[in-house]
Amino acid sequence: MMELLGMMPRKIALGGRYSRDFFNRYGELRHIRRLRFWPLNKVLVEKYEFSEQDANDMANFLVPILDFVPEKRPTSAQLLHHPWLDAGPLQLEPSRNTQSSVGASSRKNEEDDREAMAMELGNIAIDGPPKMVKDSHLSNKMGVRDPQPSNKLSKAPVNPSR
Repeated sequence: MMELLGMMPRKIALGGRYSRDFFNRYGELRHIRRLRFWPLNKVLVEKYEFSEQDANDMANFLVPILDFVPEKRPTSAQLLHHPWLDAGPLQLEPSRNTQSSVGASSRKNEEDDREAMAMELGNIAIDGPPKMVKDSHLSNKMGVRDPQPSNKLSKAPVNPSR
């Protein structure tokens, strides 16, 4: 954080339980002598290959959020009005001819995906009321207690050394 934001205020640096392990009495890092300041917009350009404009816009949004002093950080309401969030992608509406056929097929695909997911999750209901799992072997693997324990013996061998 100090590499992105600069020196931490002394009060913040020394305010933690273990701060003396990491900071000296002046609030300077104890084990790191030479820390190279690397501003967030430069990190975004040099390391992540953002354009200069995109990096500056994103850094202008993120740097105030990362401020060391909590009272100086913007509120979520203030962030919602930040220009970086307002400049989102344009919303394109689908053409009217393909909307009905695409909508029906996407609903069918969504239902198929939900069914497949339900099967993979061991019959756990998705978007519905919870159902009891009847297979006690599966229930035990998932950490669910069987409300009516059966007297059936398990087919898996038991390791007596455990």
